[in-house]
Amino acid sequence: MPTKKYHVPALERALDVIDLIALHESDLSFSEILNSLNIPRPSLARILKILTDRGIITKTGKRGLYSLGMKLLYLGNRLESKLKLKSVAWPFMQELALKTGKTIELSTLDRDQLILIDQIEGNEGVRLFSRIGSAYPYFHTLAAGKIYLAHMEKEKMKDVLRKIGLPTVTKHTITDIDQLEEELSNIMKNGYAFEDQELREGVRRVVAPIYDSHRSLTGCIGIASPIFSFTYEDREYLGRMVKEVAEKISSGMGAK
Repeated sequence: MPTKKYHVPALERALDVIDLIALHESDLSFSEILNSLNIPRPSLARILKILTDRGIITKTGKRGLYSLGMKLLYLGNRLESKLKLKSVAWPFMQELALKTGKTIELSTLDRDQLILIDQIEGNEGVRLFSRIGSAYPYFHTLAAGKIYLAHMEKEKMKDVLRKIGLPTVTKHTITDIDQLEEELSNIMKNGYAFEDQELREGVRRVVAPIYDSHRSLTGCIGIASPIFSFTYEDREYLGRMVKEVAEKISSGMGAK
């Protein structure tokens, strides 16, 4: 039961409406919902209007019957895709961790935020302080972020960068748009992205894209390591390695 401190009546009522509609095989009328739930008529009308506008439920037919909306299917598919990505990627992450001894990271995009969804820590004695579930701040500072920028249409990419800018995080951060565009072009040619202390001093990453059955970018897998065990010259060797693993995961996600 929720504590009184976090009690939000309007939200709880909306969730009650969704639960009620989900439990019934047939669509429900306003009166049926009203008689089933202890919600005042004006409040219920507002809740149904908001849920309908958001696509969470739909209103159809002459009687105005309510059913679950396609938005829930979309949200469910997004969750299923993330769960599948973690499940498919996990054995390959373990294999890559054993081969390299370095930290292996799995990330994906969620509501325009780059999220770390899984990780295997390396055995090099240095923790990278990346927590599962954490969002990365700036796409241009991170190899996985540059993967997503590289896959955007050019105008959309420029619009994104205009909104967030190219702030300096370390002395290695790329802050020149022409230099960044050249790097994004190389990412598409090479099939992987390299990050050289651009987000955090002393840390390098190499990351490759993962595709789903529609050949859409669904996530990234990367190798992260302190610079004392990841030299600049290692980037091509590790890049090829992570690219091969990303291709195997993509195959597992249904990519052709």
